[in-house]
Amino acid sequence: MYSLRNQKICLREFIPSKVIRKNSPEKSFELNRKDIENYIKLSYFTNLHNHTGLVGKKKYELLLPKYVRKNQETFEVLGLLQAEMGKKHDGKIVFCNHEYKLIRKVMKWFEIEFDLPKDAWKWYIKVNINEPFDENYKREVEYKVINYWISKIGLSLKGSYPKKVSYIKNTKNITLGFFDYGTLIIEIGSNLFSQILKNFVKNTFYSILQYQDNEIRWFMRGIIAGESNIEIHMQEKHYRVFISAKDFEERKIYQKCLKRLKIESTNYPNFVGLIISRKQNNLQLLKQQLMTLSPEKYNKFLRMINLYQEFEGLTEWRNNLQRPHNKIPLEKIDKIIELHNQHPDWSAWKIAEQVGVSDIKVQRILKEKNLGKRLVKTPESKRREIALFAKEHLELTQKEIAEIFNIHESIVRRVIHKYNIERGNVARCQITKEITDKIIEFYKLNPAIKISEITEKLGVSDSVIRRVRRENNLTHLGYLHLIGNNNQKAKGKERQIEVIYQKL
Repeated sequence: MYSLRNQKICLREFIPSKVIRKNSPEKSFELNRKDIENYIKLSYFTNLHNHTGLVGKKKYELLLPKYVRKNQETFEVLGLLQAEMGKKHDGKIVFCNHEYKLIRKVMKWFEIEFDLPKDAWKWYIKVNINEPFDENYKREVEYKVINYWISKIGLSLKGSYPKKVSYIKNTKNITLGFFDYGTLIIEIGSNLFSQILKNFVKNTFYSILQYQDNEIRWFMRGIIAGESNIEIHMQEKHYRVFISAKDFEERKIYQKCLKRLKIESTNYPNFVGLIISRKQNNLQLLKQQLMTLSPEKYNKFLRMINLYQEFEGLTEWRNNLQRPHNKIPLEKIDKIIELHNQHPDWSAWKIAEQVGVSDIKVQRILKEKNLGKRLVKTPESKRREIALFAKEHLELTQKEIAEIFNIHESIVRRVIHKYNIERGNVARCQITKEITDKIIEFYKLNPAIKISEITEKLGVSDSVIRRVRRENNLTHLGYLHLIGNNNQKAKGKERQIEVIYQKL
């Protein structure tokens, strides 16, 4: 099924011969393919109709990479998608979770493997309470959850649905818990991409037993992060992990995967979950780090493990094996440093690919060892100096200010944003001061003069005139001097205009 090239998974096997019309499996469209270097260009046409009949065709295109990397990240995300992604042929890729780290992991994988930026996702938040009648409380809830997810994921408000927060009707909950931020639902609307990805996930799931133990372990980490529950019965001292799945055959595949990893489980025909109990099985979950993908579930699992009385395997783990699950072994740290010294121009992701860790871990190691390029933080005193200078010299661009202070332009941009400095368009202005003064003089002599008259006399665009008016507070002048204008507020504004003229 899989075609490997440099440890990559070929996506060609998952491209359908025909594109099924969303929500209508009986209708399909012919799919065209064309190879372009490392990509496959896919396209198909649909018919357009109106009241008179067929009026034309609409073309849909997709540029798909030929391969995705066959690594730990891919199998973990495929497990998460199998657990949490919608499976219907509705023309969308939908993923939801209430843990921001899992959402970020999935979005980053799509960005790396499919060149899909974060802004391409549509999103909304679902909270497990009835829609509040109190408008103030409703605003408070929505402000809390929206700001939480924007800060954690870096979402854009432009990518949200008009109704950013959705409520549940069939619940008795009327207030949101203090640590409850709802569930984020992210979506990609592409019928063709949706079908390819769902084929990819489905085929991987049904063929997972053909893979090596490590790949099965990574896949099951994603499944457990998305579908597991930890049950702790203190009085009965029953400690177990459930993997939820309605379909009995689906649970059988999970059971066989766990058996390959030396973990026994129970699959009851009339039960909706696969049960992992007994201390030796839970110890294997701990040793093989199968619970670590979800921070929330891993913390609860560790509390459960610590409730066991000492036994041989657990004591050995506590004495010899207990360490942060994400700590890099010393041999890998040495390898990272060695590769950096041999290839100082290599980026973090390239070193990470060679060592088999994430690029973030490579960056941390290089930072700890004071290797690679380090960013020098600008002192706050200098930031204030830059802010004052930018405020006093509006005629200079950000690039010119950066050159004066011998810093990067992005630092100037952040300083201006931090200190709320209104700079306007003075620095980018292409007209001379003489023309600006002439425009002001025209309005001083005749506030009702038309913009078109000034453009003819001075040869500048109407947008330039509007900008000069806006920057010199010369807006809404003409109508105040029209014959028959008896508006009392307008008469009051006439006095304001006189003051403006005096300043001019």
